[in-house]
Amino acid sequence: MVFASIRHNLANLFRLSGRDSRASFWPYAIAVFLLAMAADILLFIPIMSDMMTRTMAYARAHPEGLPKPVPGQPPILPPELMPDMNRMFVPMTAVGVAMILLLAAAIVRRLHDRGKSGWWAALPLPFKALGLLIGPAAARAMTAYPPKPSLLATIGSLNGLCSLAAIVFLIVLLVGEGTKGPDPLREDRPA
Repeated sequence: MVFASIRHNLANLFRLSGRDSRASFWPYAIAVFLLAMAADILLFIPIMSDMMTRTMAYARAHPEGLPKPVPGQPPILPPELMPDMNRMFVPMTAVGVAMILLLAAAIVRRLHDRGKSGWWAALPLPFKALGLLIGPAAARAMTAYPPKPSLLATIGSLNGLCSLAAIVFLIVLLVGEGTKGPDPLREDRPA
């Protein structure tokens, strides 16, 4: 059933009409999600390795340890120990865009099966677009040395929460039982 779902959805990657049952949608959606998470992890490994290398170099160059915190202030990490958020942003954005493209038509067809407009699939997109626009600047603000409170970082965090809420709402729409109609997986099978 999983491979039939994947085959069906890849064959209909650009078809926005019709309907998909839960059985034809969820195995494919979960497979795409897991593949995207695996890609993000693989892309993150070199960045983490670089961060660990810089941390070890700092520890060798500064055997005395981290700078002493100023009384009443939180400890501040030296800039060479901060992660390079910009290096993470581009590959993770590419993976996210690929995941959206792979899931878009399947989500629209699943919404049709629920008796809903396919436009509900676009609900998280404005938040994702805003995240792409302000993400790099917000990441720089959060990792600045010395760190400073930033309106942009706050907006980025609130946008992330709104994006998550939109995705959860969309998942709730996708989970429900469909309306009566033919199962696309059964149509693809020979009699």
